[in-house]
Amino acid sequence: MPKTRDALRYPLYRSKALRLANASTQQWYKNLKHTDAQGTEIDLTHVRFELIDSHALAAYQDWAEDAHFSWDEVATWKGREPMAFDLSLWYDEVLCGLCFANPNQSRLRIKLIRLEGRPGKSHPLKSRIASLTMIAIDHYARIIGSQWIEIQEPAPGAIPLYQNLGFDFDSRGRLVIAVENE
Repeated sequence: MPKTRDALRYPLYRSKALRLANASTQQWYKNLKHTDAQGTEIDLTHVRFELIDSHALAAYQDWAEDAHFSWDEVATWKGREPMAFDLSLWYDEVLCGLCFANPNQSRLRIKLIRLEGRPGKSHPLKSRIASLTMIAIDHYARIIGSQWIEIQEPAPGAIPLYQNLGFDFDSRGRLVIAVENE
């Protein structure tokens, strides 16, 4: 059972990380104009970082049969893991991605347990889910004092994508990136 202060502290940390991720993305967009594969500019001011809630799970049902993971379990996980970080990534009213990460007990490492972009159909954030999600996870990792972000059991096809984001294998074979504390 989590300590009462932890039950209050970590929801505040999650909320702060999402606010910072939203602000960072807005600043990122202002500094760099982003285009899709066809050269069309993507307006990142429409991106929203939110928790996985009933609205996100309802939107997930539209792509559930093609999804790689079952995200309905997240509500149970959130109840058991008070330090966990969950994320739904939106573009306007389109659910584009879902993520669940959990720090170890010492909080030195936060493990990305599940990350999935909307399968099948093209969506406005196609090929950007991992990089946008890492913004939010990085903010949360800094807030709780983590030193590393680790990808738990990365899909072999996703390893190059993570390596392009700066992840590398450590001496123990874990795919990790250091958290840069300011």
